[in-house]
Amino acid sequence: MTTPSRGRAPSPLDLALDVFRVRQYFDVLVRSRDLLDGVRRDLGFVDGVRRAILPGTAPRRAPVGSPFPAGDAAPVSPLPGRVGVVSTGGSGALASLIGVARALEESGTTVAVWSLCSGGAMFGFPLAAGFSADEVAVRVASMVPRDYVDVSWRDLARAVATGGRGWAGLLRGDGIEEFYRRWLGDRTLGELPTPAYAPIWNIETNTVEYLGPATYPDLPVARAIRMAVSLPLFVQPVVLDGRSWCDGGIVDIFPVHPVLDIEPPIDTAIAVNAFYPHEFRGEDVSGWDRRRLSVLHVGSQVRTSQQVQLARENLARLRARAQVLLVEPVPYQKVYGTGFYEQFLDSSEWPQFMRAGRAATLDALRAELGRPAAHVRRAGSGRPPLE
Repeated sequence: MTTPSRGRAPSPLDLALDVFRVRQYFDVLVRSRDLLDGVRRDLGFVDGVRRAILPGTAPRRAPVGSPFPAGDAAPVSPLPGRVGVVSTGGSGALASLIGVARALEESGTTVAVWSLCSGGAMFGFPLAAGFSADEVAVRVASMVPRDYVDVSWRDLARAVATGGRGWAGLLRGDGIEEFYRRWLGDRTLGELPTPAYAPIWNIETNTVEYLGPATYPDLPVARAIRMAVSLPLFVQPVVLDGRSWCDGGIVDIFPVHPVLDIEPPIDTAIAVNAFYPHEFRGEDVSGWDRRRLSVLHVGSQVRTSQQVQLARENLARLRARAQVLLVEPVPYQKVYGTGFYEQFLDSSEWPQFMRAGRAATLDALRAELGRPAAHVRRAGSGRPPLE
């Protein structure tokens, strides 16, 4: 009996039954179920998609003022030392970051570094560019899909004719980059007043890197935002240095590496979670074996298992090095299933998310500053307090 050479090319069956490809099958099945459930549950989602992708069907929103109330909160003292904001992805729910920034402004706390992810880049990079929370809120609250949604019907047609060669996303991504370039100009990551980072994932080498002033100082901020939100199959990859890059949140949904390893250590982290249950616990599917199509409930756990475990480990690592205020302003169900796409394509709830971010952060600041002094980290220590 002959033994197959380890150097032989994989057969079609090898490729079809590869354990990691089986994970992809689960992902396709679960996403298809989520889409069908969304269509059955909410015809408004279908209408929202129609208005987002068909030219001229989304009305221009009238300019609005700041969504934040004026002078309604008791004063809060600033946090001492170096403060960083670390955020998950979560599509439009990360408009809550603007509320986080507003609360920190009200307390007199200065952010030393932002670590953003996926949709959070749309809101966090302008804050890092020096715009106030009110200025960013007003600008993004007036966004409509035609500002950043650009389906290329020609590319879709060409993909059919060429067997899909080179096609990897429904949206081109040019629109979102152009929107931010009109706003931020040609400012580069190295020119940001406050350092800001976001993970990106490389297709060719299957590796993650972090866009930011210490890693890609000459990259325009508008291009960085586009790369950070280029979710595979949803937005086309972006070519940088001859390689193709997508949203790194598919691997590292809660990126602590920039605030712990790239930039100088922080003393306090505002950790914003808008993507998973409290403390990055996994979705509870107890009773899965008594439900119809049980395998789909298994699949929903399989597809997120590695990502959520890394997020838990990152949170533990952050807590070992800094004081952490965990802020969870938007229920994760808002971006579950079809909600993820809905909150990207429809910005009508973004002002509500901003207010929720402010309220949750003010509550966290009051709770932290009200703790006994022995539990508050000494500014500049970079180490947990002694218990």
